[in-house]
Amino acid sequence: MSLPGHFDSYEGYFDACTQFFEEYENLYNFANTDVLVKGIIDDICIDNFKDVDVFEPDFDLRSETEDIEVFNDFFNKLDKLQVEYNNVELNTEYKINAPLGPKKKHEIICLAKEIGRLCDNIGCDTVVDFGSGLGYLDQVIFDMTHYNVLGLECNESHYVGAKKRQNKYHIDSTSCVKFIKHRITEHSHINLKDFLSDKFQNCNSFCITGLHACADLTVDAMNIFLKMENARAMILMPCCYHKMRIENLSDGKFSNFPLSNCLKEIYFKKRGFEYMKTPFLRLAAQPQLTSQSDIRNLVFNLLARAVLQIYACKYNYKIKRKKRKAVRVKTILNNFESYAQDACTEGFLFMQENLEIDKFNESIIYNKPFDAKVAVEELNSIWHDLSPVTFKKAAIFILLQNQLQPIIENFILLDRIVYLKENGLLNTTCRKIVNANISPRCLALYAHK
Repeated sequence: MSLPGHFDSYEGYFDACTQFFEEYENLYNFANTDVLVKGIIDDICIDNFKDVDVFEPDFDLRSETEDIEVFNDFFNKLDKLQVEYNNVELNTEYKINAPLGPKKKHEIICLAKEIGRLCDNIGCDTVVDFGSGLGYLDQVIFDMTHYNVLGLECNESHYVGAKKRQNKYHIDSTSCVKFIKHRITEHSHINLKDFLSDKFQNCNSFCITGLHACADLTVDAMNIFLKMENARAMILMPCCYHKMRIENLSDGKFSNFPLSNCLKEIYFKKRGFEYMKTPFLRLAAQPQLTSQSDIRNLVFNLLARAVLQIYACKYNYKIKRKKRKAVRVKTILNNFESYAQDACTEGFLFMQENLEIDKFNESIIYNKPFDAKVAVEELNSIWHDLSPVTFKKAAIFILLQNQLQPIIENFILLDRIVYLKENGLLNTTCRKIVNANISPRCLALYAHK
């Protein structure tokens, strides 16, 4: 990763980004579920799009807004902050014989190849995989490179599953691929030293890796890397930035963002904690819209969930998912009646919150037991009352967020790069190693000593 041509210092880039984020916080500084409740998309101007179908496959927001000052200003500022990455071609030479989807297979193959190249160049003989899951990546690394591999996983069922898979399908790797149940923290360097000396007595230098190093795991891995002399290389694929530890619930500040002293100074000076909160980090992890043909589905998903929020606010409910994918959006074909039925009966819990009445404006907050049948009827009524303008504004909103996403993610990753450089690791960068059309989490953080 290199700075855009408009900047010659990290300070200058961080400062410009911070000003940009503050100016356009109206596009992200809230939960997307609140876009209707808080009237977020009401402010989006679509006067110039009255006769334009924003859902057409060939609709291009940038070209359609060339003569609109507010959009022109946005794109001019955004372009100066863009970081360029090389495209990654789809490589199908190596095949994984495992029950995985194309996305996961592509990620594993690409990361394993990069690990092999990095270890060859630096001279590592062992790879340590943080968050090894069921061991798919570890077995591919061994198959490609024949390096020793140590997989660390905190989930008991995944740890047991990895060992079962190894004994069933990869018996030839048992002496070189080891699994240990362990939860990574920034203090795990002590444990890791013991693990390596126990499993691989001949380990001289090792590479730390992690596929989807979620939340604070990337930062913990970075700090472990800094502390361990024989940790010679590191390649991590960060994600789920919004799940990072919050240091203080009262102000929403994060323990591991910002990291670098360079950004911290600007962050506090510009009061970044007011607009670089959880929604900011969530947008950084949001998958990029790679095809305009997906916009109709995204608008449906956004507004459908926002309608649930209108109902919840009216009757003082808190909505909680019952499962990871609360509603089967791929099978309901953008049918809101099916969505509402699934949401109210299978996908979400509508929990009554403590009743509070605003004494100043004497507004009434309704409080009633949740009845799924009644809720579905009212939700359908709210949905049918949405105007075509609302759908069009929602599409523009999504397209604008899509433009912001890579800037925010690069900003977070550059903060981590500068942090490593401040701690003496000059050989550190970020590269795209996965085809973005296959996997949205395509960036990897590199460092070596």
